[in-house]
Amino acid sequence: MKPLDMKDIAIIDAFPAYDCERRVLSTGCGDGRIDFHLAEMGYCVYAFDSKTYDTWTDKKNLTFQEADIFEPQCLPSAPIVICSQVLEHLVEYKRALANLIVLAEVRLVITVPYKKSFNGKIHCNFWDDYTSGEFKDIHEFQTLCHPYAVAISKIRTKPKDANTNKYDYLIIVDKRQNYTRGPQ
Repeated sequence: MKPLDMKDIAIIDAFPAYDCERRVLSTGCGDGRIDFHLAEMGYCVYAFDSKTYDTWTDKKNLTFQEADIFEPQCLPSAPIVICSQVLEHLVEYKRALANLIVLAEVRLVITVPYKKSFNGKIHCNFWDDYTSGEFKDIHEFQTLCHPYAVAISKIRTKPKDANTNKYDYLIIVDKRQNYTRGPQ
């Protein structure tokens, strides 16, 4: 099992601490690094990506499948949905985000890179703290995920990233805080 990086740990730390089943839907899971760890921690994980990876091995509490984020009817909903390092690759990221909000029963945890911090050549979307030129304002997630509570923070992936100004945005959408109905 590959070790977790600081981004993975921040994602796990963003999970609800109470009032939530230990089921996770991991979207765009890639090689499944975080998913193997979550299964070892006792979470029941359904992980998918648009292509199959050689590293995928179903285990107790862990199922991998090839699936499309744009076909949410083929995916199970879950209390916790992870979407890490996916939206920057999708031209229709807003449509994918809308699907993820529907699939998340309690909390949606998203990461996207800051500007072109990590391998920007294969990305079609870039976010910054404000709108400028080719960068979208990261705070658009507050509007896109309305009426739910949205928290946005910056996280490092590796300690050395502090010297190179590389980081990711961690976006947490909590559906328990619905501002059209008030606190639940």
